[in-house]
Amino acid sequence: MKEKDKWYKGGRPEMKPEERATRVVQVRFTQAEYDQLLARKATVKTQTVSTYVRAVCLNKPFRLKPERSTYQNILLSLIQETRSDVLRIGVNVNQAARRINSTTDYQDLQREVTKMASDMARFDAQLREVMATILQQGGET
Repeated sequence: MKEKDKWYKGGRPEMKPEERATRVVQVRFTQAEYDQLLARKATVKTQTVSTYVRAVCLNKPFRLKPERSTYQNILLSLIQETRSDVLRIGVNVNQAARRINSTTDYQDLQREVTKMASDMARFDAQLREVMATILQQGGET
C-alpha cells in the first residue's frame, strides 16, 4: 500500500524515531520559582510547560501572545455574545422554515415570527453597542 493510500485517522502525524523526544529531565522548583515559570509561560503561545522549557533551553523561537487592552477584551466579549446570538437566530429561522413547510397552524407561525423579530431587535442593539464602543475608543486615540 502506498503512503498516500493510507487511511487518515486524524491527529498529529507520526514522527520519525530520530525526531521523537525520549529523554526525560527532572527539575525541582520551589513554589515561587514554579509560579514565576508559569507566569512567563503565560506570555507565549505554547501548549505545555514542557514545550516552553524546551524552547527556552534550546533557544527555539516561540510566538508571543498579543497583549490586549481592556477595550479590546470588551470588544471581543461583545462580538462573542453577538456571534452566539446570530447562531441562535439562525437556528430559529431554520426551525420556523421547517414548521412552515410542514404545518398549516398559522398562529404558531405568528409566534415564531414575533420571537425572531425580538431576537433580531436584541441583536441590532448589541451591534449598535459594539459600534458605539468602537467609535468612542476611536475618538480617544
